[in-house]
Amino acid sequence: MKRNLLLTIILLVEVAVWAQGPNGTKDYYKSANGKKGYALKTALYNIIKAPGVKSYKGLDEWYLKTDNKGGGHIRDRYSNKTNYTLANMNTGDNSVEGGQLNKEHSFPKSWFHNATPMLSDLYHVVPSDAKVNNARSNFPFGENKGETFTSNGGYSKVGLCTFPGYKGKCFEPNDEWKGDFARIYFYMVTCYEYTVKTWDSAMLDGTDDHCFSDWALEMLLRWSKNDPVSQIEVDRNAAVEAIQDNRNPFVDYPGLEEYIWGDKTNVAFNYEDYNGVEPEPADPDNPDTPDDPDDPQPTDPDHPLTPVDGELLFAKVTSTADLEPGKGYLVVYEADGKALAESSTEYSEYRKIADVTITDGQILTKVDEAGTPRQLILGGAADAYTFYDAVENVYLAYTGSKNNLNASETAADATAQWTVSFSGGDAIISNKADAERIIYYNAGAPRFACYSSSPQQPVALYKAQLTDTPDDPVPTMLERVEAFTGMPVAIYTMDGRRMNGSLDTLPRGAYILRVGNRTTKVVK
Repeated sequence: MKRNLLLTIILLVEVAVWAQGPNGTKDYYKSANGKKGYALKTALYNIIKAPGVKSYKGLDEWYLKTDNKGGGHIRDRYSNKTNYTLANMNTGDNSVEGGQLNKEHSFPKSWFHNATPMLSDLYHVVPSDAKVNNARSNFPFGENKGETFTSNGGYSKVGLCTFPGYKGKCFEPNDEWKGDFARIYFYMVTCYEYTVKTWDSAMLDGTDDHCFSDWALEMLLRWSKNDPVSQIEVDRNAAVEAIQDNRNPFVDYPGLEEYIWGDKTNVAFNYEDYNGVEPEPADPDNPDTPDDPDDPQPTDPDHPLTPVDGELLFAKVTSTADLEPGKGYLVVYEADGKALAESSTEYSEYRKIADVTITDGQILTKVDEAGTPRQLILGGAADAYTFYDAVENVYLAYTGSKNNLNASETAADATAQWTVSFSGGDAIISNKADAERIIYYNAGAPRFACYSSSPQQPVALYKAQLTDTPDDPVPTMLERVEAFTGMPVAIYTMDGRRMNGSLDTLPRGAYILRVGNRTTKVVK
């Protein structure tokens, strides 16, 4: 049966990849075939121009189609403290974070002089927290130290731009949304190609082909590469198309911006046989990158942190771009060298601790044994990550009250789902059902639990690293499909939750298979 299923998947993948455009677009982009550089942008403009936008006042209701994160709650890209419904739209206290929901022009409306149809184009008008929205004002996107404003947990920031080429005040979104906003900006200057030269912003250069200031383009290209297209974007693209009858090609074709502004301007676009872009290579001049031949690697027998006798090597994670569902993670309080361990047998509302030694951002330890850290398997996706304890067969959850850190046998409920963001070297792991509840370390009564604020201590995340193994494991079915197609493969439930492990071990049912940037339905 497995062999037949593999053949079925491969046939479906071949049909999905080569017989039509991505995400069911068929020949939507056919007229752009063979175009390069700015000519490609103009061809895309002629495909997506004149969107059938709705009235700005009525956009609220559409958010239940485009940004519903479950249970009628609206996804917020500026704050990790909110759990809004449409009842919060423009009502409530906009002086506190989590008090009111706004319709945010991620491409500020003052830049295009409040003109239509840009004013109500759903691709860039996204729901956001009012307080953070007000702090953003009409500042350009950029990178900064947050000296003017920081939202809850340092999720979003305002300050003087530290990205080379611009020194004014800017707004920095969280890492998990930077690529999304970059692709929104690429869409805006493409969809409105012949009016963009009349817009005013430090991010724009006054032309209708290059469009962006050099510093802004360099930053946006980097953001898009470091934060690739997610299933959330794919789903939102389809939802907005159903409303205003056009699509964002930079979501359908990840890395398409490189064909217009980047390293592939001399490569002809092919809507059916699209090669995308390769991940950014490590910098050979940076001694911290793993490709530096002079830097000993964890699997080097002479490396001081070589795993022996069942030990695992973990390295610190400081960006959402480094989060990988399916990998094991340690939750660590670095100052005292403490890691989250098993549940308390006496009290079920917190996690016990285990000692670890941190060396140059790495931890070498046994896991899942008495007195050792508990390795947690990351699952789900951005805005709804899960942390699975394979020893106790439970997910971390906040199901109680006060400062509880509980366990749940299922991850279907928001109480067992988490948002993850980073501020400096700290990981902000916030419960989806109650965003004020964050996993902290309590140094006074040593334990890991959920707290709504300091004085508790922040935690860090460490990810399991690949090490050499003496025997070659039998590849899973998804690995075989990945080898056959040469593209990354992932499996999702029909409601969009990414599944851990292999298709081989999943229960019978229908799933969504994603190969590269294409998706298709498979039935096991």
